[in-house]
Amino acid sequence: MPSITVREYNSESGALLNNASTLNFGRIIAGTTSRVKVIDIAFTGITEVANIKLGLISSGGLIVNTNPSDIGADGSSANGYFGIESTSAFDNTKASQPLSRHFAGLNPSASASSSYNVSVSNRSATLSNYIYLDIEIGDSDTDAGNGAYKIFFDYA
Repeated sequence: MPSITVREYNSESGALLNNASTLNFGRIIAGTTSRVKVIDIAFTGITEVANIKLGLISSGGLIVNTNPSDIGADGSSANGYFGIESTSAFDNTKASQPLSRHFAGLNPSASASSSYNVSVSNRSATLSNYIYLDIEIGDSDTDAGNGAYKIFFDYA
């Protein structure tokens, strides 16, 4: 049976901070973007993982994307409010500014086949690439909220 561990990294140095069961983006002022969170996913109890996808299954009432544009091969959009990018090597430049790729939409059914999931490559047989996440809060979003991501994968 596979086991997964989501690990969080310092966005400036790339140092491993801890294993994460939740991601806290902190207080975000309306009209601004959160700091970038950097994670990866480690898989144990398996030989190889493939087809890793991350889905945004709850947005906490925030707008995800009203009109996705320039959809990439990984399923991400050039616009939106929930940023997601990934790299095989840690990139502190990417982690230091708002992300340029985003979820194209919400996957409320938590389906592995949703076109709104974003593909993430591997940097080893049982380790995902570094994943960068941020959230942009609209000018009119003033309430507290929370969302949820779901990890989908195939394994051998």
